[in-house]
Amino acid sequence: MKSYDSIVVGSGIAGLTTARILSQHGKKVLLLEKASILGGSLARFRVEGIPYDVGFHFTGGFNDEGTGVLDSILSLLGVRDRIHPIYFPREANHRMIFPKSGFEYIVPCGTEIVRQQLKRDFPHDAAGLDRYFTRFMEVIDNTPTLEVSGFDEFPAPLEADRVTLQSVLDECISDPIVQTVLAGLCMCYGTPPNEASFSTHCRACYGMQESLARVEDGGDAFVDALVDVLRNDRVDIRTRCTIAKCEDVKQRKVGRFVLSDGSEVSAETCIFTIHPHSILSVLPEENTSKAFRERVRDFQATNGFFTLYGTVDEMKEKGPATLASILPDTDLNAMLTCNSSEPVDGPMMVLRSPEKGSDGPVNTVTALEVAFPQTIEHWAASKLKRRAPEYYEYKRLRTESLVSRMKQFIPECRDMHVIDSASTLTYRDYLHNPDGSAYGIRQKMGQFNLFGRLPLVNIYAAGQSAILPGVLGAMTSSFFVCRRILGHEVFREYLSGKTCVSSARS
Repeated sequence: MKSYDSIVVGSGIAGLTTARILSQHGKKVLLLEKASILGGSLARFRVEGIPYDVGFHFTGGFNDEGTGVLDSILSLLGVRDRIHPIYFPREANHRMIFPKSGFEYIVPCGTEIVRQQLKRDFPHDAAGLDRYFTRFMEVIDNTPTLEVSGFDEFPAPLEADRVTLQSVLDECISDPIVQTVLAGLCMCYGTPPNEASFSTHCRACYGMQESLARVEDGGDAFVDALVDVLRNDRVDIRTRCTIAKCEDVKQRKVGRFVLSDGSEVSAETCIFTIHPHSILSVLPEENTSKAFRERVRDFQATNGFFTLYGTVDEMKEKGPATLASILPDTDLNAMLTCNSSEPVDGPMMVLRSPEKGSDGPVNTVTALEVAFPQTIEHWAASKLKRRAPEYYEYKRLRTESLVSRMKQFIPECRDMHVIDSASTLTYRDYLHNPDGSAYGIRQKMGQFNLFGRLPLVNIYAAGQSAILPGVLGAMTSSFFVCRRILGHEVFREYLSGKTCVSSARS
């Protein structure tokens, strides 16, 4: 039986980050991935030689000076020089289209720029906009983790943790379109405004609001860079393998881990970076309380997406990429909640981006419509490539709807060629995700997420369901878990850049 300092379960951005930090500190690490490829939802796929991203489409955290929080994180991990951000046009960061009212709004980059533009365009809400942005910046100014130096201390509770985003919007803003412009990025973490705390919204959106970027080679850039350094650190990496059982539990510490391939290993610590429901299925029931298990089971999934992948003949707008949202209504609470088992035309985000295909440059389109598992529950027992004919008819009808709306409201997509599509079932099976959700669990106000050390003293949880979804949220959770494992003094030296972080094992 092989012995390790740490086992990391899941090779998404949280798992790769955790494994790298531990290996930088000389830890002997085993990285497990249930799928056949590394990277989780970061990993790209190709159709007809054209690359598409599964779960990583854009991020905040970079800036032109190279001092953004994501710049600093990647520098600590030793891979910043391999990640090349491609910024969205600052004057047209996000185009929001409201078909019902025939109105569209172009949101620029920069929190203060957005504030001044909204005050100019919606003068009746000018005073309320000032109140909203003052409260927004109070959260940002009191969130140390928006800089790497703040990873040494977990944020203290704020008053904004105890109020919903919707309540702040209702208090400050009267115009429903302005409310939707301010709250629209909640589609990037999958929790309705009446459930998410105001602080969650501010922290999740600030980086994207300040500087939105794609990355050259998409999610593969992160995966390739981190896997390369992990192999140099001689981290043991196994695909098609995960933990099946935790055995020999004594004094709440797991002594032996049985893997899904039948082998057994021991480790001082084990960090799960997978969905909380998948973690719960592995933990011994006799060593966890009923209250703990019920709490985890009660976590609600975020929405998923019905996604189209295609190409357009040419980019008619300036800039390396464009983002547009088509919003059938201004009620984000209703649009991010499933009220019917029948598919409806939901809000959708359309990303156009130039990519390098096998036959040369190609202009890709990825259209993501909010979708829910309830709409495809008829086929929940089916598997990839073995679905009923009715399922493929459902996909055909959804595809027609998305294409029709794009052609009507986004002229640049009128010559779109659809290459492939994916439903929440596709995501569920392709990513080994329990429910096909896009962001794990909803970040609900007052909810105690699965994060840090669990009831078993050498078991930890990190990932996009721990603190916040997205690349930045998942990586931040990894840093805090590693801080607990390595100790505060060692971790503080690491953050300061004083630690010698060479390859781990001789």
